[in-house]
Formats: sequence, C-alpha cells, structure tokens
Amino acid sequence: MGGNPTSGPTALDIIGLLKHRLRLFLGGLWLLDGLLQMQPQMFTSNFPAQVLLPSFQSLPQPLRAFALGTLYPYIQLHEQVFNTLALLVQVALGAIILVAPKRLYGVSLVTSIVWSTLIWVFGQAFGSIFAFTGGGTLMLGTPSIYTGFPGSGLLYIYLSLILLLPDKVWENHSRKSLSPLWDFAPLLLTGALIAQLNPNLFTASGQATIFQSNLDTNIPQALAWSVASLAGYSMASPFLANILEVIPIISLIALWLTGHRRTAFILSCVYLAFAWWFGMGLGGLLTGLGTDPNTPPLLLAISYLTLEKQVFDKRVLVENTMSAPRYN
Repeated sequence: MGGNPTSGPTALDIIGLLKHRLRLFLGGLWLLDGLLQMQPQMFTSNFPAQVLLPSFQSLPQPLRAFALGTLYPYIQLHEQVFNTLALLVQVALGAIILVAPKRLYGVSLVTSIVWSTLIWVFGQAFGSIFAFTGGGTLMLGTPSIYTGFPGSGLLYIYLSLILLLPDKVWENHSRKSLSPLWDFAPLLLTGALIAQLNPNLFTASGQATIFQSNLDTNIPQALAWSVASLAGYSMASPFLANILEVIPIISLIALWLTGHRRTAFILSCVYLAFAWWFGMGLGGLLTGLGTDPNTPPLLLAISYLTLEKQVFDKRVLVENTMSAPRYN
C-alpha cells in the first residue's frame, strides 16, 4: 500500500485494495462454479433436463426456438462433453483471474463477461423475467430477489466490467451522488422492489414460485420443516406476505440512500441470508445440480463495495484538506 505512516493509504490505494478483494472474490466464485460442474449428476441427463430445459422454455423468441430446437438436442446427445467444457472454462477463468499477470487478467475479465452473458441468457433466461405457460406462450413471470433476481450471471458481468475500469474512473465516479459503480446496492434493490411489486406476486400462485418452489426443488426432505410453514403462510395470505417481503427492501434502500451504510450492510447480511435459505435453498447447492451459489453472495459483495465508499470519501476529504492552500 502507498501513503505514509502519518497520512495512511491514499484514495487510489483504497481503490486498488477494493479491486483486489473483488478480484479474489470473482476468481473464487468461478472456481467454485467449476467445481460444482464436477458433481456426478452434472454428467447425466438430469443436467440438461432439470437445469437447462426450464430456462430454455422461458426464453423469448427467436432465442427460445434456437435453444429448444438446436441447442437442447445437441446438449442431450453430448451432455458429458458439454458439462466438461463448462467445467474447464469456469475453472480456467477462476484460476486466471486469481493469478494472471495484468495483460492476461484483462482478457480473462472479457472472457468472464462473454461466458456470464451466455449463462444469464440461456442458463437463467434473463433472470426469469418471463414464464412459460402450458399454452405455449410467454407471459410476465415472477422474478423476485427472494429467488435470485436479477440473475447471478448479470452480477458476474457487472463485477467483471467494474474490475476492467481504470482506477481513475473509479475515482471520478466517487464524486457522483448516486454512482452505478459505488452505489450499485441501492440501485439493485430499487430494481428488486419494482420486480417485487409485480401484481402476480400478490397472488397465491405467484407466492408459490418463491418459498413453495424452493421447498419442492432445492430443500432436502430432512430440512423441509424449516421452510414449510413459511411456504404455507405465503400462499394462504399472499397479499400480506408480499407486503412483508417488500418492507425490508424499502427499508434497506432508505438506509443506503440516507447514509446509514454500516447499518444497511449489517441488515443486508441478515436479509440476504434469509433469502438465500428460505427462497433459494442456498442456490440449490444441496441438490447435486446447483451450478452456482445464486445471487446473495454477489449482492453481499456489491453491498460491501457500497459500504466502503464511506471509507474512500473520508480519505478523499483528508487528502483535499491536506492539499488545500494555507494562509497565515
């Protein structure tokens, strides 16, 4: 770190440290995702049938036609080859991001963006914005932060993009009152709030896509008791349930925007832990078919960045004070 014992690290030092931590986080996540592709079920027909097919069915045209008519049959015929490819790409991405020299590091981040885009589009159907109906048409789905909105792939793209930005861009963005770089946590929560106000989520069928769906697909039978009561209540009283789901989102947005960053971060940890278990079953990691931890760890990293903006702002204030002309 730069600076000196009396003044401490400079503002650019703080940016460098934050980017280093995010680099370790992103690289570690890609390694984890690669390891998850090593699960035995990933090399069977369960992977395309239970992981990819639901996403392919929720794509808008013409992507849906391509995914179901061309991509899915090919993956079915070569499921082990496809899974091995995904495994190797993600392990390589993680390793290169973690240890690569500067030039190769930039290439790895660009590759991360491309691969994440493919995952977000084909593996996550744009964060489940749409839903496939029995009649063969698409309608507005029930995307929710409790089930992984806006999709982990999009957040991988975001982290890769901001790590590509020069330190000076980070410094310039810090001067904005609401920066999409430093203040992305409340901006994301605002998007989550809009999604949660979807009229479908005030109905029993909409609420069933959150806790009951998690209970049906992600939670092992031995642990079903931990989610069953909440799933039952949310479907029995969907309007009130969704109001209760909206309140913490609004509260966190208010805390972030009014400068109570440490409180917002602590409560975000609690909130995301709740959503991660009760809405996502730890991203399906206990099913043998989980491909990534889903959005909560990524949202937590983004929240940490928003928290650290106050440290950066204080450092900038000190530097500006020290560099200001003094008059006798």
